[in-house]
Amino acid sequence: MKQGNVKELGPILGIEGGGTKTSWVLMEGDGRRLAEGSERGSNLMLVGAEGLRGVMQRVAKKLPVAPKGIGAGFAGARGKPELAMASAVLRQVWPKAERVRVGQDTDTALAAAWGAEDGFLVIAGTGSNVIGRRAGRRHSVGGHGHLLGDAGSGYDLVQRAMKEVFRFRDREGKPPKLAAALLAHAGAADLDRLVREVYRQREKGWLAGFAPVVLRAAEKGDRCAEGAVHAAAGELAERSAELARRMGVRRPRWALTGGLFQNAFYRGLFTRALRKRCPEGTVVLLRTPGEVGAVRMVEPVLALEESQVRREARVKVEDLPTERANPRSRGSHKKSVVQLVRSFVEEEAFTVRALHGAHREIGRAAEIVSRALRKGGRLIYVGAGTSGRLGVLDASEMPPTFHSPPEQVQAILAGGPEAIFRAQEGAEDDADAGARSVEERGIGRRDVLVGLTASGRTPFVHGALLRGRKNGASTILVTAHPRWKPERGGIRPDAVVRLDVGPELIAGSTRLKAGTATKMVCNILSSVAMIRLGRVYDNLMVHVVPSNEKLKARAIRLVQMLTKVGAEEAERALFDAGGKVVAAVQTLKGKRKMRSKSVLRGKRA
Repeated sequence: MKQGNVKELGPILGIEGGGTKTSWVLMEGDGRRLAEGSERGSNLMLVGAEGLRGVMQRVAKKLPVAPKGIGAGFAGARGKPELAMASAVLRQVWPKAERVRVGQDTDTALAAAWGAEDGFLVIAGTGSNVIGRRAGRRHSVGGHGHLLGDAGSGYDLVQRAMKEVFRFRDREGKPPKLAAALLAHAGAADLDRLVREVYRQREKGWLAGFAPVVLRAAEKGDRCAEGAVHAAAGELAERSAELARRMGVRRPRWALTGGLFQNAFYRGLFTRALRKRCPEGTVVLLRTPGEVGAVRMVEPVLALEESQVRREARVKVEDLPTERANPRSRGSHKKSVVQLVRSFVEEEAFTVRALHGAHREIGRAAEIVSRALRKGGRLIYVGAGTSGRLGVLDASEMPPTFHSPPEQVQAILAGGPEAIFRAQEGAEDDADAGARSVEERGIGRRDVLVGLTASGRTPFVHGALLRGRKNGASTILVTAHPRWKPERGGIRPDAVVRLDVGPELIAGSTRLKAGTATKMVCNILSSVAMIRLGRVYDNLMVHVVPSNEKLKARAIRLVQMLTKVGAEEAERALFDAGGKVVAAVQTLKGKRKMRSKSVLRGKRA
């Protein structure tokens, strides 16, 4: 076999194993993608040999053909023991692979940028690292972790900004403007509470998550933020230049990768700082995904055409009613507050109209949910953004309202709990993550999965519904796209609720009518199911959990209404029953029957 000829070698599997996700692609020699996808994380330090084998076996099941070559880069591959272990696992799963190349996750990025050629890679995300290769030898600076380095990383610039905030308060006796933005992001009441949050043994990713806040403030000219960002970018540029000087490269070429470099403001600062130090160097933003870089670890000469760069599925926004301009809100920027309020109030009439128009579809969905819960199954909402948050809200209200077990009604939100308060960019576009979430929740034939997506097209939701149906679960789609139809090879829900709310007053802002209508559908589905389960008597919330004074007063009032006793006796019975209204009512009615029998016995005597 001729070395380096991809067509002779056959299909190559590229794997990038990160801490939270493992991305893979199977490619032919002509650049065609035969298959691609993702699985759960495969950091070697965390999963070990058995965990890695499990992830790789799941990948193997999805491949149309066995690979002839495998390239892989893993987080946590600190040295020869980890690399040897990973190589052994790959050869066990694919024993007929003729060529296997294993490295660190940074190796896949370096290969994605330059193949086997000389070049530099600057990584700036939660952490940072600078890597260079010359004449086959690899050199690096940084990458020592947030406690010992990571200059110019998200963690570093946030730490610098917070230090500036506290230094300003110590000097001036009052906090700077940046403090308010940091507090809002953290959900902390004041700076002292923020300090407690910082020291609560959180992962470094939590602190790095403030980076977008600091960058926005710096771009607007906030002095504390500007100083921190300039210093962080400058130090990372200095270390990058130091590596080039150490390696004796006069005209270095740099590829930038990592979340921070997706921010144009930070990228511009870093690039200008680097060019001051290395005026003859060139800088490019790396757009080739790591799994394609892993393929290039096996075959460095593989051409990277546009077809080989990961592309997001594009939604035709002109087809979505919620994206169109609403003629009733033209000239909004010229209207008074009173006029705007009137517009928003009057527009909600279309929400009610949409519910009336979909009442048969909602009825079908409610039947499916009620049947599943009566048979011991679960109701699980799945969504992203506003739609997903509404699912979380409805699920969280079930235990205190109906005393239902927390696991009976659940919600899966793209991006996880962090997405409740802050948008997680790109989370909704990951169909594989949606599928994994269904697997990890053990969703199966007794359960019902309700996908919430205003556009009807959200990949995360589609991935979840496809996997749910494959596992035997009932599936429902709730969408604000009145003309939604299933596509070939796509989801085919058991029920589809199409809400024709029309265009929003603010074009594309589906947190308005689309969000209101979605929440009302969630209300109906869960409430009807709870009524059918006997959690409501007449129209009374008899299973309410009296967890605060308002709910305690309501529970006492319910006991009074159902037994006709005084407030003190009702409160005493409720206390004896452990706060359960039904048990308190049954106890009081039982006592009343006993008293009646005693009176009757007395009369007979």
